Amino acid sequence: MVHEHSELENQELVLSSPRYFNDPLEGYQDVFWEGDEVLWENLLRHYLLNLHQAAIVCALSEDDEALEEYAIDPKLTRSDLSTDKLRQQFDSICQSFFEERGFEKIPSSLASLPKPLKRNNLQQILSTIHNSALESVLEKMRTTGMVSGWPEATTSGDLETVDDLLVALSGAMDNGNEELLEPAASLVGPLESHMYLEQMVQTEAEQFELPHKKHHLLYKSFPSRYIREITTSLIHTNWHTLCFAKECASPPMWATYADEHRGAALMFRADCQTDESWGEITVNGRTGWNGTEPIFGDITASLHCVDYESPPPEVNFFRFLSTIPLPKLESAWHSTPDGKTSEIIDEIIEDQDAWREDLWDHFHSMSTRKLGQWEHEQEVRMVLPDLSGLEDSHRKVTYDISQLEGVVFGLRTKLEDRFEVMRIISENNQGIDSSPVDFYQMIFDGTEFKKVKLNIA
Repeated sequence: MVHEHSELENQELVLSSPRYFNDPLEGYQDVFWEGDEVLWENLLRHYLLNLHQAAIVCALSEDDEALEEYAIDPKLTRSDLSTDKLRQQFDSICQSFFEERGFEKIPSSLASLPKPLKRNNLQQILSTIHNSALESVLEKMRTTGMVSGWPEATTSGDLETVDDLLVALSGAMDNGNEELLEPAASLVGPLESHMYLEQMVQTEAEQFELPHKKHHLLYKSFPSRYIREITTSLIHTNWHTLCFAKECASPPMWATYADEHRGAALMFRADCQTDESWGEITVNGRTGWNGTEPIFGDITASLHCVDYESPPPEVNFFRFLSTIPLPKLESAWHSTPDGKTSEIIDEIIEDQDAWREDLWDHFHSMSTRKLGQWEHEQEVRMVLPDLSGLEDSHRKVTYDISQLEGVVFGLRTKLEDRFEVMRIISENNQGIDSSPVDFYQMIFDGTEFKKVKLNIA
């Protein structure tokens, strides 16, 4: 157990963001892309916009963090570019890609696919056109002196290859074999990265340094990074969760979350707890901002049992771009520079209440599902959407001492740690009219790992 008890003293709990969970598949959504020609054209324009942004970051960056934090901005639109010069450069990039390199018919081909496109096959398509997209970006940046000495991306055959790929995908979909497409396409990204690393090893590079990371991002991994970022950031707002467990009798849980059985588990009361529902819990935390000052208040939220049996929820990416303000959504995604508009905006506006209800139903399904391999955790969680858009890696909330029902010590919890926990709780309870906190110990009686109550009186 860590000998730092400030969170217990302050009665704090940590809300975590999915980006920092120990399960990288947390919040996974079965995203598919099904839309008209306007939506597909704007997806490719958005891809070019972020590829341009990534190239600029790589040209200017002198540290690794910038590549992670700023290389891809899913909410970026043309209107967000800081100067007319950058907007003109981006327009030239689009003209080079769609008109000069001949990709103007690809949006129509994508819109004509007989079945929705899943993420791995979309990544395969983006990987196929990527060299042409990258060279469209770099050739315009070279003319203004923004980059020099960067290798040209090999673009021969890109257009023919993506045409052949779309024909093959369409045929497989017509024949009912679309379920076989995703597993095969999922190998593309890992194989490309491995081949790049093999090349680095063969050239006897001693370290994988920043220039290598920039090259890998721009020339190899960008398609997969792009898809991951847009599916994570554009469908739902950021969110945080406060995680509990129904029981504390799982040895792997103690090993993972309680310092290999040296820690302790806190037991909380939940309002209206029944076999069917875990009711609500109230904590105190940041509820908003008043200028630069945070506003704190009570937060009451439902507790949901995590679903370990259902598959990830399906969602049409084009239908639920909910984190983009409506004016930007209409200009950047639902219409093209030559005046064409998508029909999807009419579907959304026609019944916004139904659209919003579907969105939040999907959010609840997405944020409360995990793979069956985690079922031993028997998790119950409070989920809070970060509607202010000010995501922290971790946020802290506080609880009232009356909500604390008990403390369970692990098999290896040291006496001095047990004493300190008991002392802090006794001190926090002074002068407060609330139920006493019970103490328990995990034991192994030779056949069963279970908790026993210590303060029997």
